[in-house]
Amino acid sequence: MRAVVFVLAALAVAFGSAGPLAAQQGHAPVPLKTRPGAEIHSVDLMAQAGTQPVNVEVVTACVQGVATFKITNKGEAWPRMGTLNIVRVTDGGMEPMAQRKMRFAAGQGASFRFKHAEGDRIGLFVQPSWYERPFAFDAEVRCEK
Repeated sequence: MRAVVFVLAALAVAFGSAGPLAAQQGHAPVPLKTRPGAEIHSVDLMAQAGTQPVNVEVVTACVQGVATFKITNKGEAWPRMGTLNIVRVTDGGMEPMAQRKMRFAAGQGASFRFKHAEGDRIGLFVQPSWYERPFAFDAEVRCEK
C-alpha cells in the first residue's frame, strides 16, 4: 500500500496538477495569456482622495466560441466588496450576463466563461463600492462567427 501511495505522489510531482494522462497525451493546460487572440487589459483606477485604488489585470480571449475573462487583483486587498459586471452588447443596448460581488485579497483571481459566444461582444465593468466611477468597459472580448 505504501508503494502505491509513493508512486501516486511521485506522479503528482512529476506531472503537476494537469495529471499524468494529460501530460502523456500532450494536452497539458495552456495558460490563457498565451493563447492566440488573448488580450491583457490593465485596470488601474485611481481612487478618490482618501480611498484605496483598484489595480486588476483582466485577460480576455475567445477560443472555439468560448468567451473567457480572467481577473486578477494586482494591488492590495480590497477594503470592501466590489462588483464585477459582465454584459453582452446588443443592437438595442446591453444585456446582463453575470454579476459577482467580491472582496479581492491581494493576488486573488476570478474567472468567467461563456459558451456559445460566437458573434458576441461582451464587456466587463469593475465597480468598487467604496467610491463612484463612471460606467466604462474595463475589458471587452469579441467572438467572431
